Amino acid sequence: MAKSSRRSFIKKNLLTGLFLTSAFPLVKANNFLGAKHTAPILKTSTSNYNTIDWDNIRQQFLFPKQKHYLNTGSLGPSPNTVINTICEAIKTLETSTSHGHHLIAETHKKAAKFLNVTPDEIAFTRNATEGINIAARSLRLKSGDEIIISTHEHVGGASPWMALAKDFGAVVKLIDLDFNGENNLQIISDSITDKTKVVAFSHITCTTGMKLPAKAIVELCKSKGIYSCIDGAQSLGMFPIDLRDINPDFYASSGHKWLFGPKGTGVLFINKNIIKKISPVFVGAYTDSAFNLNTLTLEYRNSAQREEYGTRNTPITLGLGSAFDFINTIGIENIAQRGRELVLHFRKGIENTPQIEVLTPESEAYSASMITIRIKGKDNLKLNPTFNKEKNLRMRGIYENNINGIRISFAIFNSHEEVDLLVNSLKEVVKA
Repeated sequence: MAKSSRRSFIKKNLLTGLFLTSAFPLVKANNFLGAKHTAPILKTSTSNYNTIDWDNIRQQFLFPKQKHYLNTGSLGPSPNTVINTICEAIKTLETSTSHGHHLIAETHKKAAKFLNVTPDEIAFTRNATEGINIAARSLRLKSGDEIIISTHEHVGGASPWMALAKDFGAVVKLIDLDFNGENNLQIISDSITDKTKVVAFSHITCTTGMKLPAKAIVELCKSKGIYSCIDGAQSLGMFPIDLRDINPDFYASSGHKWLFGPKGTGVLFINKNIIKKISPVFVGAYTDSAFNLNTLTLEYRNSAQREEYGTRNTPITLGLGSAFDFINTIGIENIAQRGRELVLHFRKGIENTPQIEVLTPESEAYSASMITIRIKGKDNLKLNPTFNKEKNLRMRGIYENNINGIRISFAIFNSHEEVDLLVNSLKEVVKA
């Protein structure tokens, strides 16, 4: 069989198998233990928020109803459609003995459309940390170059920049943020000097769930010839993001949080305006636009996808595409509204309990679907596992920046009843 014909044959059969899987993604799923789990067809009406069946959406996830999972900011469980896509892709690819690399082009298109950019600006990574490392290393910073980061960064968002200081003598300038959210643009502006080369910040902080004014910060950076790198681990899938409008140089995120995608997936946006100015961090097959070993020719692709060197895990990348489909079926605007609705319900529940301190800004301009609290006079880091053990309320303790708080993530599978359970549980601790 000719090479082109063989490729067409493999592609046709793979696409057929994956289409049959995705055509009815939410009807049945088998968990990895072999037990049957039946999920009803997803019923949504993206044109009318009030008609969405949130109980039906909850049934798309495998974890038991008695588990009150409020920790999507750490790890988002995947719905049946994502699990099915991965499992069927594995079986199809192993049957055809193909890596299926060409199949992921469709996922690039889905991610690009979701973020309002072009597919050649999207690279798939293993997580947000890998994406930020690629951004940091590709800039080739030198001794004395300044990088501005805040005290609210996750270890995965801060370490890549700290490593540049350790390895090359770059200077990391650490800034404190305004907990109200209102003065952060000015704080960053006041910290910039003629040596500043990069401003790296979180779209949503992992500490308090505070939203930073991403577009304004990026515009500030561009006006001063400074690179901008956004850690979007806590934002992608939580609310609508238009990267063409924000226009950063880099935007790195994970697939395994608010997108509810497979673990080991990430999305990295590299702005097409800078792709020719930087070099890939690692190179290999698929990095090049021209390669000839005999003449020592190597030319880089003018695409973010040059960072996807070598053989990759196609099934989980296809699962990531399925996660985008799942989000789109519900509607990202509806998801953002649901998160806000649950946050406001929680705030109302604790408003007359002054012992519970809310660390997240109340304004919608500076917050979204996560909220961080702490009970005054208590060691909240020790309280958090107690809530998990005694009430099946899974949240995350916030030790970063010495906050000693509890972070609560309100996702699409959470309910008002779970919020009420959480409020009552917190009040029990306050009264104790």
